[in-house]
Amino acid sequence: MNDQLSVLLVFVAVFAGIISEKLDKVLIVLFGALLLIFTGFIDFHAAIHAIDFNTICLLLGMMLLVEALREVKIFEWIALEIGIFTKGDPVKVFLLFGLATAIFSAFLDNVTTVLIMVPLIISLANSIGLEPKIFILSLVFFSNIGGAATLIGDPPNILIGTQVKSLKFMDFIYFLTPPVVVTCTIIFWYLRKTKSKIIKSRNKDFPWLFLSSLALEQIKREKANLEIPKSVLIKASLIFGLVLLGFFSHAITHLEPAIVALAGAVLMLIVFHRRLNLHHLITHVEWPTLLFFAGLFIIVGAMEEVGLLETISHGLVNLTDNLWVLLMIILWASAILSGLVDNIPFVAVMIPVLKELIKQEPFASDSKSYLLWWALALGACFGGNATMIGASANVVSVAIARSRGIIIGFKEFAKEALPVTVISILISSIYISILYLW
Repeated sequence: MNDQLSVLLVFVAVFAGIISEKLDKVLIVLFGALLLIFTGFIDFHAAIHAIDFNTICLLLGMMLLVEALREVKIFEWIALEIGIFTKGDPVKVFLLFGLATAIFSAFLDNVTTVLIMVPLIISLANSIGLEPKIFILSLVFFSNIGGAATLIGDPPNILIGTQVKSLKFMDFIYFLTPPVVVTCTIIFWYLRKTKSKIIKSRNKDFPWLFLSSLALEQIKREKANLEIPKSVLIKASLIFGLVLLGFFSHAITHLEPAIVALAGAVLMLIVFHRRLNLHHLITHVEWPTLLFFAGLFIIVGAMEEVGLLETISHGLVNLTDNLWVLLMIILWASAILSGLVDNIPFVAVMIPVLKELIKQEPFASDSKSYLLWWALALGACFGGNATMIGASANVVSVAIARSRGIIIGFKEFAKEALPVTVISILISSIYISILYLW
């Protein structure tokens, strides 16, 4: 019990350090991991074993692949094509950019998505005389919502998908795409109604039509300046398509997503060896993020070594033996925490806790216990919309806006984001309840 208390105190201290933002969260997590090794709560070999290299390699592979795709500018080209297709119509801009952002985020990391989409939406909105804030915020919302749809869309899903071996890539699409589609649809409608003064067609507004035509000419020039040969677009699209096929066919090929992602990155480097530089790509890998995950795995490994995770799972069973109540607790708790702090430590701890809990009665004999994973994923992903610090995409988007002279404060962000988050979690609650009762 003393060992459990000591390790728990280290975890709480690490969590508090991350929240305080006094030091970089990577340094805090690595210090916590090393402290647990030095104090003997987990030995070096057990610490190495605790690191889930499947997760690390999947993250590394996706980082390299996405950066390679960014270098050949395929997604930037798609975004500009969407801009041209909208013809500057506010409703089309809102719908198509939101839809593209949600789809991109399902297969790319959210930060990459907003780095591509937000600058373009700001430029387009300013050019046609629209207030850009709601368009920026909508991209943030749809980025976090869309990221929940697949195993590779958001770090919480990557953690769940790589550590829960019973879950396959297609399971995420089968169970999570429906609530994502419904949520996106309702949020589209909600924002369209509440921001109808901004998001409305202006086909008879002649000054606006003039500005719109100028904006479209500018976008066409930007697209022409990309200078992407058609062969490059085709080859890059085919490689990305092969990677997605590798993910989708996991049940047949049994290839781990990490291997598929790394193979895709290597294939991109081989095919585009004249355009891409390996050393340049490596410098764009988020090594601090990989170290953060490694340190976190060691801390969770120490918690498992001293039996703390088993104690927590027993505590949850004692709290309630009703699966539906537990599903709602996991969903709403993960959503609330995700809006306030980094959701990755919470998800990393909850995965082994839920694994242990599912082994215990009455949950072991309940065929619906698998829903706990979807409650955790939906809560962690959707909850990231709640505040400006809830997800990396939020922080990056606000920073891009500020660099363009558009200030979005914490309160202003929360005012628009909290209703969206509550609606999202309510939809998730209904969806999980339907699956539970079905």
